[in-house]
Amino acid sequence: MDLNDIYTPLEDAKKEIQRRWNDPVLKKKIEKFLEGDIPYFFKKEPRAALVRDVTSPNNEFFYFWDMVKDANIKPIFVEYSIGKFVAKNINKYHLCRMYFHHGMGKKGGGKIECMNVVNFNTMEGKSIKKIKTTWNENFVDFHHGILKKSVPEINIEEIVDFSKWFDKHKRKSKYLYLHYLALFICHGILFDNFITDNGEKEFTEKKILPSLRALSKKFGIKPLIVPISPLKTENDLYWWFYPGHIKKHIDGRDKK
Repeated sequence: MDLNDIYTPLEDAKKEIQRRWNDPVLKKKIEKFLEGDIPYFFKKEPRAALVRDVTSPNNEFFYFWDMVKDANIKPIFVEYSIGKFVAKNINKYHLCRMYFHHGMGKKGGGKIECMNVVNFNTMEGKSIKKIKTTWNENFVDFHHGILKKSVPEINIEEIVDFSKWFDKHKRKSKYLYLHYLALFICHGILFDNFITDNGEKEFTEKKILPSLRALSKKFGIKPLIVPISPLKTENDLYWWFYPGHIKKHIDGRDKK
């Protein structure tokens, strides 16, 4: 297995997850492998999972949201909020320095506005859930707040923190992501892109691919992973940008 083999087209994944979910032998094998410790949100029905440090309404989020609505798969938003804020991580960086895309300018370039919502110097190295915005609001609550205002129909109860589960299971194998990725064999579909650029190459090649290879060898099938952005544009900063209308939900907060 290499990077080109790990993804499954959405329509195929949708059919396959139903087949696997209804395979009692396979489910029993996975549950035994995970020592019966299946997160509660994967027990009732298969879910489409977006896994991020914090769920926030950027362009990536809306692309995922539209995909799962069109495919009629129930989403779940999974967070790892106890990770440390490290500015060189592109996902974390753009949660803290937000870029708003206000359309195209008269000369063809994008009209971009940016805003720092945290003090990088004082927040570097702190746990994500303990970070404060520059106006002293809890960082996670801030992102959830603008998400709810931007997408009123979203169920905030479907945003779940699995930090403790992940930290518990990553120690049970030499492959840190083995148990995590096993959740997407028959309990859910993971929507993600495993990038080999933007400083992510080592993470993908040394942590993700070995875990996927080990799971495929053990169970004879691979986890179901659908690209959350088109592979040809997965490195485009567009996915980390926010639609311009999101800015109105932030204006004035730093004056409080």
